[in-house]
Amino acid sequence: MIGSKSIGPNTSTSPQLVIVEGNIGVGKSTLACQLARQLNYRVFLEPTTKNPYLAKFYRDPKKYALKLQLWIFNQRFRTYINATKHILQTGQGVLLDRSVFSDAVFAEVNYQQGTISPEGYEYYKDLKKQALKAVLVPHTTLYLDVPPETCNERIRGRGRDYESGIPLEYLKGLDASYKTFLNEMRNLGSRVIEYNWTDFGYKFEVAEDIKRGHISRWSQEDLGLFNKLVLDESLVKEVLTLDRSVPEAVISEDEEEEPSVTAEAQLQIKPKQCTINKKLKNLTQHSVPPVEEN
Repeated sequence: MIGSKSIGPNTSTSPQLVIVEGNIGVGKSTLACQLARQLNYRVFLEPTTKNPYLAKFYRDPKKYALKLQLWIFNQRFRTYINATKHILQTGQGVLLDRSVFSDAVFAEVNYQQGTISPEGYEYYKDLKKQALKAVLVPHTTLYLDVPPETCNERIRGRGRDYESGIPLEYLKGLDASYKTFLNEMRNLGSRVIEYNWTDFGYKFEVAEDIKRGHISRWSQEDLGLFNKLVLDESLVKEVLTLDRSVPEAVISEDEEEEPSVTAEAQLQIKPKQCTINKKLKNLTQHSVPPVEEN
């Protein structure tokens, strides 16, 4: 059974599962790596396996937006499972640069901007609801709040080609959706800590905030359900599959996706390795802004 290492009482000095959230360009990766060194936590970034739908999405956004979103959700779900397994097996805290919980922020904006249909969005929400019942809620949610205009300036300043097409309106949509997400995390029992990160901040203060205060402890019932999930790959596939489909989610033979990485192959970064992370993030969600139709 996973969980041979005690995760301690419900105090912030116990090792935690922490998700670092915020808009594109706020500085999540940098802070996550700094905190990992400060707290001796392990960082889990999003997988860097090739995204089989990205190029197709740019060619035909309405046809591929939901397929792309579901693929990314699947990858984030497995990364989250891997991170949770790590803290339970080793007793070492973990940090995630974005998570499966905030995946819905991007799905909502794509729906609002018309690249995912109402039927497709309902399908996505039902899948998310089913899948998230099977995982443990993060102890702490860190949110870096930066105005969309400032995010836009930072994105332009770092000069990544794959981010050059991200419109300001998309960033504004993410900003609004994230506010709803934070309330949802509070309702789930995650401790939400917000920071004004317009002029960045101090990792030492954030690290101290993580260690202070009260966090919710995972129940034995939830731990038992999670153990069953991770010990049986068929259950993982089951929670990532609905008993119905929608045309947008159907994959034809000519667009079969490439094999995705397993939970064990997800990217795990030790604090000393964080300097390489920015070069590895060009295939994650924030490289997928909606494409405006002519």
